[in-house]
Amino acid sequence: MTTKRISLIIALGFFFVWLAVLYAGADHPPPPGFLWIVLFDAIAAAVVYWRVPAYMDWSAQGAKGRWPRVALDGIVAGLIFAALATALQPNGGEPSVPPPGWSDRAIWFAVLAVVGLFNAVVIYICAAVAVRFARQ
Repeated sequence: MTTKRISLIIALGFFFVWLAVLYAGADHPPPPGFLWIVLFDAIAAAVVYWRVPAYMDWSAQGAKGRWPRVALDGIVAGLIFAALATALQPNGGEPSVPPPGWSDRAIWFAVLAVVGLFNAVVIYICAAVAVRFARQ
């Protein structure tokens, strides 16, 4: 199987798993703004597609320091998405709720950094497993 195909499979898996998680947490039926969330999910999946070949190379070569680099990738990605979401919805998006304070924002950024870290590790593991299967 080619690297592009593996990248596509992992990226599509990422997209649909997160779409299911996000849909489960949305109002039903989802509000029109949910389309923005789907767009963010698609952008994240595109980033996954772009990063999987690097993760496959790191795994195949047994690159030193790959785990900290994967962790840093995930943390940075999570922080970027937290910043984008904050910039697009500075008051949190719910008109009946007071705007978030600095501690709320700090928690938001920390949570998305941890979620990004978790995602990057899972994606790296998927890429590493794909490398092992490709060798057989």
